[in-house]
Amino acid sequence: MGTFIVIEGIDGAGKSTQAKLLAEWFEKKGYEVVLTKEPTDTAFGKLIRRLVLTGGKEGIIDGARISHEAEALLFAADRAEHVHKLIKPSLEAGKVVISDRYFYSSLAYQWARGLDLEWLIDLNRFAIRPDLVILLDLPVKESMKRINGRSIKTEFDKIVELQKKVRENYLELAGRFPEIKIVNAMASVEDIHNDIVALVEHELFKK
Repeated sequence: MGTFIVIEGIDGAGKSTQAKLLAEWFEKKGYEVVLTKEPTDTAFGKLIRRLVLTGGKEGIIDGARISHEAEALLFAADRAEHVHKLIKPSLEAGKVVISDRYFYSSLAYQWARGLDLEWLIDLNRFAIRPDLVILLDLPVKESMKRINGRSIKTEFDKIVELQKKVRENYLELAGRFPEIKIVNAMASVEDIHNDIVALVEHELFKK
């Protein structure tokens, strides 16, 4: 089996940047790497991305035009496709899979929206557990400063209180899921990458 690593954190924490840097690190060591993300590029993922990122008539995920339960089910459907069509086959082929977000995002965000945590965990029971989850922890004030510079804002990005709850939830989840390790996302990009590499070597390669 291959190795499965997930990068998590609130919006603006630098997940995509660090996932890419980690993928490059593994590739330099001769590993075959699959760099992926959620929502995915499957039909479900594209639908969700359009609904979340597009305002106006198509942007339905705002807590008003779609129920929180329906939102959770949409994300879970996309994740099921992700697991069965990409993650599981890649791991069985011995590859390193690095995902920018996974079911922990659903737990943190949808729990913050008022859904029952145990229901969310059950809903995602099918999802393969990663070998390591890197939680990039960032204060909400810094998160909002970073995402305010983006040209496109998701519905999630607009709500400071939600971000505060999501950060709290992530930290609580870190106490519940032993695979989650916390990294300070306030450091420089290079320092964060070095911290992640050190964690990977310690947790997965026992260096």
